[in-house]
Amino acid sequence: MDNFLKVGRHIASAASTVNGWVAAALVYLAPLAGVFWLMTILIVADFITGISASTKQHIPRSSKRLRRSISKSLCYFGIIYLFWEFECQVGIHDWICTYKIVAGFVFLVEIISILENMFIITEHPFFTKLIKLIRGKAAQSEKMGSLLEDIIEGKNGKTDMK
Repeated sequence: MDNFLKVGRHIASAASTVNGWVAAALVYLAPLAGVFWLMTILIVADFITGISASTKQHIPRSSKRLRRSISKSLCYFGIIYLFWEFECQVGIHDWICTYKIVAGFVFLVEIISILENMFIITEHPFFTKLIKLIRGKAAQSEKMGSLLEDIIEGKNGKTDMK
């Protein structure tokens, strides 16, 4: 009984500090750690390749584009958390992992964006063939220049929307 009271006092003292709340949040989100780390790596890679591609195209850096990248990242993390929380609350997390399906879609979007950025940076035929394979009928053109223009227009359209 004495140990139970000691543990109770330690929990109460930890809950009264900011570090205790941060630790509790991290422990609560521990099942999502792997998904969040992989997503962070992909987002950072996309960000770095995006900066390199913009530099090659002579597109200036702007706070508007940085805000969009940050808000996109927060939306990705938020939607995955919401799906995970929904699974936990409803009790379906034992037999279906919808948050992993959503995370897989986010990973695919980020990987495609990284490949497009790498194509803009290097203009290597490998990336041309890979992007044509991913895009399918949308990339029927045989000329690398028109595919490059399509990607640049798509990326500029995504980043310069109002």
